[in-house]
Amino acid sequence: MVGTTLREIRDHIERLASDDGAFYVVGARSGERPVPVAGHRFATRTGAAEAARATEQYRAALRRYDPQVPFYDPIVCQEPPASTADDAVATETDSSDRPHANDEPFGRVDTENRRIESPLIEFCHDVSGAIFEALSSRGHEAAERGIMDTYLAAAEAPTDRDTFCLVMLETMASELERHLDTAERTQILKAAAATLPPVDAATDPVKASLAHLDSLSLMSEYGVCRESDGAGDSWTVSLRGYAIECDERRFPTLPIGIDLLRRTTTPTETFGITDVTALGDGDWRFVLTSDEAERGGLVCTQGENA
Repeated sequence: MVGTTLREIRDHIERLASDDGAFYVVGARSGERPVPVAGHRFATRTGAAEAARATEQYRAALRRYDPQVPFYDPIVCQEPPASTADDAVATETDSSDRPHANDEPFGRVDTENRRIESPLIEFCHDVSGAIFEALSSRGHEAAERGIMDTYLAAAEAPTDRDTFCLVMLETMASELERHLDTAERTQILKAAAATLPPVDAATDPVKASLAHLDSLSLMSEYGVCRESDGAGDSWTVSLRGYAIECDERRFPTLPIGIDLLRRTTTPTETFGITDVTALGDGDWRFVLTSDEAERGGLVCTQGENA
């Protein structure tokens, strides 16, 4: 075991990482690079194998919060040298480098019949893990307990796995709103966004984020119109078929907010959501602004009926 907290395990992986390493870690079945090793490379196969074992430990720790966190069976691959890129194939670790059952501090489950999770489920669990890590590292124990208590009670009813993971996001939005003030929520969201798998900064992060969330089926359709004035930029957004269930006066914006923040060009860039209108049947309209006077609303906000 390399640590007992999510932060300790992540720090261990970051110490192993190398900017120009030829080795990286992927899930054996899906080929995806799971949190927390996504975006990292390693100088040696041994270091990458150690990071793979730490990744299993990290995700096992997450299952203490959410038993539905996907398994990846992480393995090591090597990027072929440029001179042989045309005919080389990335190689998997040999059996001596593969994580073993005895290395897993919380136990290990057989992977033979594990399904490959949908992108929506993976996104939900990545966000959930990032939020829990940010709360834990900042000592927000009441919010952590509130999320778990509410989530475990709410999750008894759904059976569909997509619905099950969306319950977690809705629960997190509710409890963060209940336990933390606007400034604290913003800091938690920024810290969590920084630990998600990296993406390229976008010149228009709002459009890029909405396109990504639409590809995950978090909504059935969206429209966005950007305007600029002396105070900053604003985007009028309409969503149809928002996947997170909520009443028509409460709009959980957590997945929008956290994905938006990881696409911004500078860490200090701030956004807020205002003028929220519930259109019925999971349809919403709101204004997203970069004006710092309108901070807040990136976790959960109140709406009015059209």
